[in-house]
Amino acid sequence: MRQAIRMTAGRRASIGLLLAVAACAVNPATGEREFSLVSESREIEIGRESDPAITAEMGGLYPDDALQRYVSGLGMKIAATGERPSLPWSFKLLDDDLVNAFALPGGFVYVTRGILGYMNSEAQLVAVLGHEAGHVTARHTAGQITRVQLGQLGLGLGMIFSETVRRYGQAASTGLQLVFLAYSRDDESQADMLGFRYMTRLHYDPEGMSNVMRMLQSTTAATGGSVPTWLSSHPDPGNRVEANEKRIAAASMDFTGYSVNGTEFLEHLDGLVFGKDPRTGYFIGQRFLHPTMRFELTFPSGWKTANGAQAVQAAPAAGDAVMSLTLSRAANAAAAVSALRSIEGFVLRREYNDRVHGLPASFVEFDLQTQDNVLRGTIMYVENNGSLFEVAAWGTQSGWSASQALAESTMRSFSNLSDSRYLNVEPDRIRIVRLPRAMTFEEFVRQYPPSVAIDEVRLANQVQQGERLEAGRLMKQITGGHVPSN
Repeated sequence: MRQAIRMTAGRRASIGLLLAVAACAVNPATGEREFSLVSESREIEIGRESDPAITAEMGGLYPDDALQRYVSGLGMKIAATGERPSLPWSFKLLDDDLVNAFALPGGFVYVTRGILGYMNSEAQLVAVLGHEAGHVTARHTAGQITRVQLGQLGLGLGMIFSETVRRYGQAASTGLQLVFLAYSRDDESQADMLGFRYMTRLHYDPEGMSNVMRMLQSTTAATGGSVPTWLSSHPDPGNRVEANEKRIAAASMDFTGYSVNGTEFLEHLDGLVFGKDPRTGYFIGQRFLHPTMRFELTFPSGWKTANGAQAVQAAPAAGDAVMSLTLSRAANAAAAVSALRSIEGFVLRREYNDRVHGLPASFVEFDLQTQDNVLRGTIMYVENNGSLFEVAAWGTQSGWSASQALAESTMRSFSNLSDSRYLNVEPDRIRIVRLPRAMTFEEFVRQYPPSVAIDEVRLANQVQQGERLEAGRLMKQITGGHVPSN
């Protein structure tokens, strides 16, 4: 039910003053006046609030201190040459296989190991970091928030400030929504321009930006049009490569001798995990195994499954039910069940204890009254190797009737994992090799056999089939991965 909001004359005057002050804001990257309802201090607050949850949701920090320092050092050089050097800048490498890079307002910039594994020079990395820094210096996320707020002006600015904006960064899901608000094409063009500005100020070859855009395009084509995550939140404003080449020509500068730093960059990638890391969980068919936490369970046949950084999820094809496995923060099952009782609309229908494959487990059958309907489901809390796991499944009443038996069967399949064959898994890694002689790409993969598809090796090195590779060139061999197939 919607409630009408009445504004007093004093409140209307306050809002008018607020709008007038906001309208005086100057974009520090462009020098242009623009309308903004988000102050710099609020930008910083949003970034700081969201950073821990975003880092956790995206796999945490990649566990290589030297590589973290390398990425951070390059980022801080970019920040120092930009228009907002006093922001609390932070540049992090996340342990996520997605091809992705993004920024939060206030100076919090992230790249994933997924996108790093496809790059081949420091100039390419600087181009991406500069692009993301450009979104921050030009206050693009602040602009997005302002547009969201203005779209709700009919509900009253006071409510927007106290509800919508205040909640940014308070939960991981909300932080992710902020990250993946798609930029406008104008924002993307401006961020490309600013990235070009920053990298050339630091004397990096601007062809690095063209090359990284070609990489993203070729990765998209190779996956059958499936868009890398970076492109899904950074819409293509047009032919980026052509636009960058025009910038290079219009600069009327001789970029000969500007840094590429391919060798140093590739040496930093030696040992980088490539693709999914089975140590954080993997599937064999519908069977999910987690070698680090030492457990397994089997999802129903035909259900779609996904392993995320914070949860494993599954759903039937009909989409009228969902299942989620997470690590509970509660001290024990009794505390977890007690916390459920405080959830608004939660009705505990039945509670009982049992053992599942010898492990102590507590079951809760519940109804949950939502704004639209009543959901029905079951939650199991099970202890294993000192951790408490929550396996929850729910759906609409009709969906739950069809899925309950299958979901609860999955819960009861939870068991301790002790077989060394499933515990001793290894991810694929990048190994940097220097070619002892000239050879074609096909000769390279024969001499340095990969543990992934040959096309993945070609894309990671950004070479063409049949391309002649010169002696002494550094190349990425992707090898070492080991996961049982059954």
